[in-house]
Amino acid sequence: MDKAPEAPSTSTRPERGDLTHELLTIKEAAAAMRVSLSLGYQLAHEYLNSGGTAGLPVLRFGTCMRVPRWALEELVATGRVVRLADASVPTAGLRRAH
Repeated sequence: MDKAPEAPSTSTRPERGDLTHELLTIKEAAAAMRVSLSLGYQLAHEYLNSGGTAGLPVLRFGTCMRVPRWALEELVATGRVVRLADASVPTAGLRRAH
């Protein structure tokens, strides 16, 4: 019996495990680096405890930690840990508050 084709998703929310999203979970980042989840969390905590000089670059939102995709790509490609507090922020196209 043939299944009917599924309708394309109209959701703007990325699928779980979608590495094209700007902020990744520790689980997604660990999978991309091919390390265990516990090592991913260990590296994230190392980053926070070192002031951003070692480990996996993360942003903390309360108890939630997220890895900026571009920082993970930089780490994987060059081995360089990006200190997020020092990263330049593109401002082209942004409006200034008055």
